[in-house]
Amino acid sequence: MKKLLILLMVCCMCTACGTKEETKVDVPEQAEEIVEEVAEETEAEVEVVEAEVVQANVISPLPSTIDMTALDNCTLAVSFEEGDAYVDDTGKMQLKVTVYDYELFDMVDIANLKEGDTIMIQGNEVVVETMETLESGLLFINGGMEEGGYDLWHDESGVYFEHGFNDAKAYQPIGEATIRVSTEFEGTNESGEVVYYPGSFLTDYEGVVYDFTPYNTSIVVEDGQVIHMTHIFTP
Repeated sequence: MKKLLILLMVCCMCTACGTKEETKVDVPEQAEEIVEEVAEETEAEVEVVEAEVVQANVISPLPSTIDMTALDNCTLAVSFEEGDAYVDDTGKMQLKVTVYDYELFDMVDIANLKEGDTIMIQGNEVVVETMETLESGLLFINGGMEEGGYDLWHDESGVYFEHGFNDAKAYQPIGEATIRVSTEFEGTNESGEVVYYPGSFLTDYEGVVYDFTPYNTSIVVEDGQVIHMTHIFTP
């Protein structure tokens, strides 16, 4: 700023020395140097601002692969309650479920994530204040879950997801659906043992304990019908 003021003063003095007949102004060599320095400083400031804009990084989850308008040939994490399995007016068994999904993050985005960046988790803008990656690949953001932050883990393909207690994924409900149940339907436990048949949910079968949540229940849908369910024990 001082250099700019000096330049303005010099220009004013040179202008005052002129006459009506002679308006030519000789800019001293020192003034030219000041002009060059001011231009260089301005250009440098612009470059710094541009660099700061480029460094701003916001990471968002990948789009969900579940299409609620076309739930077919897929495996879904679901929940349902007693009474959600019923026979409709046509004599077909139906199952009303809530469908869940969890957020996935591109491994390249996570590899480029750094302190000061923002990551969108469950709709929240999380500013990354601290990061720590264990040898296993587990990533702690802002101290990790135990300190009010987040744990991110990856699957075999390298895609990351939010990692909760007991290795649970951070499931979120994305919609409800009523799906026809195949007459060949079977439900198994974690060991693969068959424990449910269609009639199990239509009677007072005491073997059904209604604790079906996205953390322990998944269904397989093929040709528009539920053909299989896996129900695992969770502590």
